Amino acid sequence: MRFLPLFFDTSAGGVFILVGSGEPALAKLRLLRAAGAHVRWFSCSADVAEELSTSPGQGQLEISVGDPLKADLSDVVAIVSAAGDLTDHHIAARARRKRIPVNVVDRPDLSTFIFPAIVDRGEVVVAIGTGGASPVLAQRLRERIEALLPTRIGELATLIGRHRSRFAAVPRALSPRRFWQNVIAGPIAEAALAGRSLEAEAQLAAAIEANRAGPGGGSKTETVFVVGAGPGDPDLLTLRALHALADADVVFYDELVTQGVLDRARRGAERVFVGKRRGERGIGQDEINRRLVEAARAGRRVVRLKGGDPFVFGRGGEELDHLQRAGVPAVVVPGITAALGCAAEQGLPLTFRNEATKLVLITASHAADSGEIDWSGVADPKTTVVVYMGLAAAGAVRDGLIAAGCDGATPAAVLARGTRPDAQAAVGRLDALDELAKEVGEGPAILVIGAVVARSAAWQAADLEALLAQKAA
Repeated sequence: MRFLPLFFDTSAGGVFILVGSGEPALAKLRLLRAAGAHVRWFSCSADVAEELSTSPGQGQLEISVGDPLKADLSDVVAIVSAAGDLTDHHIAARARRKRIPVNVVDRPDLSTFIFPAIVDRGEVVVAIGTGGASPVLAQRLRERIEALLPTRIGELATLIGRHRSRFAAVPRALSPRRFWQNVIAGPIAEAALAGRSLEAEAQLAAAIEANRAGPGGGSKTETVFVVGAGPGDPDLLTLRALHALADADVVFYDELVTQGVLDRARRGAERVFVGKRRGERGIGQDEINRRLVEAARAGRRVVRLKGGDPFVFGRGGEELDHLQRAGVPAVVVPGITAALGCAAEQGLPLTFRNEATKLVLITASHAADSGEIDWSGVADPKTTVVVYMGLAAAGAVRDGLIAAGCDGATPAAVLARGTRPDAQAAVGRLDALDELAKEVGEGPAILVIGAVVARSAAWQAADLEALLAQKAA
């Protein structure tokens, strides 16, 4: 992101210089005047009156016939140039020397700021930018957003703005964020957007009074959302997970949650790491449970992000049980578990008619874990076995399956960091599973054993490489 999106208060004082004439300059003149800016216009056109008649606005307008390169810049807050010749270069260079923001129309390379495509709904303004690369694309996005936004959304914002100070002045049962979320999602907003402004005003005043905290004060216990973050790719988050993240006051996450997923959380949400990193002492489950309850009872909307699906080797069941026993409302949002996400990325069907009729998910983070598994129940050739957290125990998994009767030539795969940019897959025979695990490097990773591995993209690519090597020999 080269250009930082900001909203400029044009009423704060200072002059905007506009250089040029014709439609490019007029478009910027209309925009500046609509925002109430004080514009000093250096127009190259002799017929300024005609141009003025097409650009009404609220802001003060000065017409200058002098040389814009010699203009006094002492009271200037920004410069817009649409001269369309070498003047643009000179103006941009002068503005940069003076450290004054400058926009050269259709020349992002000369500009230090750009004009976005704008959706204007009064107090609600949406700006869409493409870094100057594609104004047409920005315009198309604006059209789509305009079609989605209610016509009176600005009136709702104005209504809320009038009552914010009143709400802040009283003791509150709900946090400000939660209260206003309820307003926006409820009948008050519905009335305002339908044009029933007096009804909306009365309902909002009543809601503020009803939210006044009782003699004991305190906040209402909020909900904890136990959310599956998926295997890593943020695009694999469910829509419900995105909604929960957008409403979060605090997000608790562990090592399996990627930065891309965290970036989908509300920008103002607190982020708390509660996982365990290699070589460091982790936070115990009891302490995590305690923190979740504490945050919810403080009136904060909590999201507990867990890699994959919370109920598949994620200890989500334990956290849900603790929250329920503590009387804290809890909602589980399922996620795409690693077996599904990583297999899909490789085109690996975990089941296949008449070939793989059973799917078994197992966890074995240590060799000792694999020793406790009854491998005889999963050694069937038509069973696909997926082992979570099995990277370090790959050798023990191999030995257990072969000892139970599984053919050492059974196709096997190690899928590491699946769905992430650095994803890597190693495929081969079951009897070489420990060597495959060494090929992929660090986890997180899953092991997949079964005939269906031969249908994966990684297996097909490996076969192709072997064929090419054979022909070359």
